[in-house]
Amino acid sequence: MDTIHHIAIQVDNIPDTLEWYKNQYDVKVVYADETWALIQFSNVALALVLPNQHPPHFAITSNHAERYGPLKTHRDGTASVYIQDPAGNNIEMIRLPK
Repeated sequence: MDTIHHIAIQVDNIPDTLEWYKNQYDVKVVYADETWALIQFSNVALALVLPNQHPPHFAITSNHAERYGPLKTHRDGTASVYIQDPAGNNIEMIRLPK
């Protein structure tokens, strides 16, 4: 069964927004740099992304992500492709590293 890996929201300032989430909620910072951050809640991860680098989206982990198109490998070892649902929502189909 496919699962939601993360939800990504666009923010203008990664460090400031990350600090706000850390101060407001009990979360674990999985990754953070000046261009994006990944925060783990107990049930789902939240990605903070810059508007010029990633669209707002949600990511679905799938063992068959490549059926949606060529996958791009990322620095964290994941590989993904963006698609859109019929309503125009962005979905990142993601394959986790083995």
